Amino acid sequence: MHILSHHGDYIISCTCGVLVRELETAEQRTKRQCDQLEDAWEILNEATTELASRIVSLPPDIFVSLRGAKDLISLCKSHPTVTDLSSSEIDSHEGYCVACCGSDIVGRIKCELRSVEDLLILRAMNEVGSDFALKLQEKTMKAWSAMKPLTLTTR
Repeated sequence: MHILSHHGDYIISCTCGVLVRELETAEQRTKRQCDQLEDAWEILNEATTELASRIVSLPPDIFVSLRGAKDLISLCKSHPTVTDLSSSEIDSHEGYCVACCGSDIVGRIKCELRSVEDLLILRAMNEVGSDFALKLQEKTMKAWSAMKPLTLTTR
């Protein structure tokens, strides 16, 4: 049995009773977080589509932030050394949170997605009602539960 678990800055793996603790590099941690944020983006994008289908007028900031977050996630996943990105490279992507997070691409993506979440729930509450807004909030909570440390068990 092989267990791989992420705990903070460490990757802990156990094979045949031998525990190995390896330092997870900043690069690995950032790439892993970007993968998790892509799952969060998918849930928020679906929630946006669902709310828009109810003929609710959505502010353009939602779409700008979703587009910017998706571009940053793609950059994070494809850039060979994402930890070397400068704040100007990150801020060149549109969004609500431009200039908020410096060279922290994960922080910037989280900021964009949290802004989308807040705007969606507020708009749902005001235009569709509290029942729908609460269901929407449950969906967005799933997006953030994706940010919990990953555990993978294989046999």
